[in-house]
This record gives sequence, C-alpha cells and structure tokens, in this order.
Amino acid sequence: MNKPRLAITMGDPAGVGPEIIAKALSHSETMQHCQPVIIGSKRVLERAFQFAQTSFPYQTWSNSNLPASWPGIALFNDEERLGDAIPLGQVDAVCGDCAYVWLVRAIRWAKEKKIDAIVTAPLHKEALNQAGHHYAGHTEILADETGVKDYSLMLTSGRFRVTHVTCHVAIKDISSFITQERVACVIRLFDAALTRIDGKRPIIAVCSLNPHAGEGGLFGREEIDAIRPAIAQCSAEGITAYGPYPPDSIYPQLVGGKFDGVVAMYHDQGHIPFKMSNFAFDPRTQEWKTVAGVNVTLGLPIIRTSVDHGTAFDLAGTGKVSERSLLDAIDAAVKLAG
Repeated sequence: MNKPRLAITMGDPAGVGPEIIAKALSHSETMQHCQPVIIGSKRVLERAFQFAQTSFPYQTWSNSNLPASWPGIALFNDEERLGDAIPLGQVDAVCGDCAYVWLVRAIRWAKEKKIDAIVTAPLHKEALNQAGHHYAGHTEILADETGVKDYSLMLTSGRFRVTHVTCHVAIKDISSFITQERVACVIRLFDAALTRIDGKRPIIAVCSLNPHAGEGGLFGREEIDAIRPAIAQCSAEGITAYGPYPPDSIYPQLVGGKFDGVVAMYHDQGHIPFKMSNFAFDPRTQEWKTVAGVNVTLGLPIIRTSVDHGTAFDLAGTGKVSERSLLDAIDAAVKLAG
C-alpha cells in the first residue's frame, strides 16, 4: 500500500515545534507508516537538531512543485521572511508570519491533493496577529482557506474524545454563540467523525453551559432554549446523544466507558478535563513528564491533526519538550488518511 503523504508544518520557529519535529521524525517506526514533508526552515531544523541532540537524513526543496512521491523525509525550505538571527523563546511578528505562510502552503497542497493530510506544530496567536494575520489560531485559518463555516475542534487520546461548540471566544461572549443550530451542527460533526474512527455510531454526551444544567432556568436558559432542542433534533435524525449534563460529573462517565465522546460548550470546559487526564507533570523535577493527545479539526474537506499544546517558549531550546503529542498527531493523521 502507498503510505500517506503528510505535510508537517513547523509552526512558530521561536517555539518548541521544530524540536518536537526533530525528535518525532527520529523514531524509525514513524517512517514505516507515512511519507512526511516538513514545511519550514532548514536553519531552524538544524538548530532544533542541536537542541534535541538528535537528527535524521532529509532532502530539501525550495520551490512549490512538490513531486508525487519522494524517498525518506523531505523539507520544503522557505526562509524568505527569516533574517540572519532567528528568534527563540519570544513573541516575534516575523515568526508569526512564517507560521502562517507555512500553514497556508500546506493547506493549498492538501486542497490540490498533493498531500493526504496536514499535521501542525504549534503557532503563537499573539505573534500571528502582530504579523497582521488576524485569526484566533490554526482552526480559523483552516476554515477560512477551505471556505468552511461549520467546523469544530476535537481533542482525542484513546477513548477520551471531546469537541467544542465554541472555542477561541471570550467567556463573556460564549452565551451568544450557544444556539440550537450551532449545537446541533457540532453534534452532527462529532457523530460523523467518531463513526469514521470507531467504525460504528457513537453514544454522545452533551454538556450544559450553566451549573447544574441550569436548574430549570434558575441559572440560565441556554439549556432550555438551545441545548436541549438541539439534542432532540439530532436524536430525531438517528444520532444517539443525551444531555445536557452538568460537566463536572460527565467526564468520569466518559473515562468509565459509558459514552464515546463529550460535546463541551466552551474551550476550558473541554480542555481542562482532557489535559487533566492526558498531561502528566512531574512533582519531583517540576517539569512536564508526558503530554499526550491530538487536536483534530472537524468539518474540513481536508485532514488536519495537531499537537494539543502551545509553543512553550519557556522550554524552547532546552531539548526537554516531549514529542509524544506530535507522534500521536501523526498516527491520527495516518489513520484518518487511510
């Protein structure tokens, strides 16, 4: 069988993205399952090899004519925006611009069917916006470049899967985005994604927005006016979805196997329990031990997976960052592409 062609974007060159790529692609078993092309900078990658104390052989292209196949690991080298001194561990507009341009290159290759999936290393939102690209993050750029309006962010690690009705939205504005149409849309996207991953229709739990699921309107009407009608609408379409449930009690039931996935109403309602379950912090060394999990964008006409962590400027250049999440993202992209 032909191995899936993956475009791996370097993300912000001042962050840990280059180092996790250096580490992840040093695993020989990775190459058994995919044909990767890194989109970024040769100088940044070589610097990452020094930080991570590892390396791998690769060939370099500097034009956009990606061949149909290539042996081993390839690097599309685009250093047009980088100066002689490459920033490290800091917010920098040039780095934000690089991350944006490298991502757009990957999206366009995916739309042209030159690659089978995109795997993204982290970008920095402030650097991105300083560069004049006014997006909240990867997800919004992907949606804009592919012309998609209905999309959602899913986090997955093993049987822990959670998606979000809203994501990069200020807390004070969340309620205005909780509509019956939007909640139903996300439930449908989640049902389709989990059906594809598991090979069977899932059982989905839907969170409430308010404490105690609103207590019959005592703490808010979003459950009455939007969430409950959306669940009923999806159930009438043949989707197995239940709720709304108070989020403080639903995640132990997900971990225990009662549900196949949870629909969260906002960013931290999904991200905090996911990271509590899948990130490990070493109390002895006071450093991150393992960081597992994958970010998958639902609703796109192309496949995109990502690490579930940020640029970690405090770890950039130390060689201490874990590549586990990137390996998981590569594995998820291979499965989805297959």
